[in-house]
Amino acid sequence: MNLKSILISKKEALLRRWLREIFNPCGLGSDKLAPAGGDRFTDPVGYTISNNAAHLLDALIKGDDPEASRGCLENIIRIRAVQDLTQSQAVGFMAGLKPIIRSQVIAETKKYGLMEELSELEKRIDCLGHIADESYINMKRKIRELAINQAKKDNEFKARIISIRKV
Repeated sequence: MNLKSILISKKEALLRRWLREIFNPCGLGSDKLAPAGGDRFTDPVGYTISNNAAHLLDALIKGDDPEASRGCLENIIRIRAVQDLTQSQAVGFMAGLKPIIRSQVIAETKKYGLMEELSELEKRIDCLGHIADESYINMKRKIRELAINQAKKDNEFKARIISIRKV
């Protein structure tokens, strides 16, 4: 018995609990923020987050290098960067995965002496959390740059209108 086989057997339950946390970043207990079914046409945000979270969980279970999951993580962070969330709310879902996993596997982990494997998994989760922080900061910087550029264009347009009216 190893941690990977335990996680595979509990993957659906882990993903369900993690998605609940992702879609409810403020801990409001509201179903309004729950995924709407994951159809990419009727709920593209829910679909993107759900699919990428599933890929992240699979990569963690397989033991993949966290850097290899950067794209999936950035797809989620890109959405969360434009939502009205603080940085800790936007990226906290990575740290929130640790207690979810721990609560599901701690008995078996202790029983089979797999605490070291669990510790390694948690280190990979922490690494993904750092990547999420970095991605969030970069996305917010890009959003600010776009807003500044748009404001400059708006001011230039207004200046042209004013100069045309003066003629």
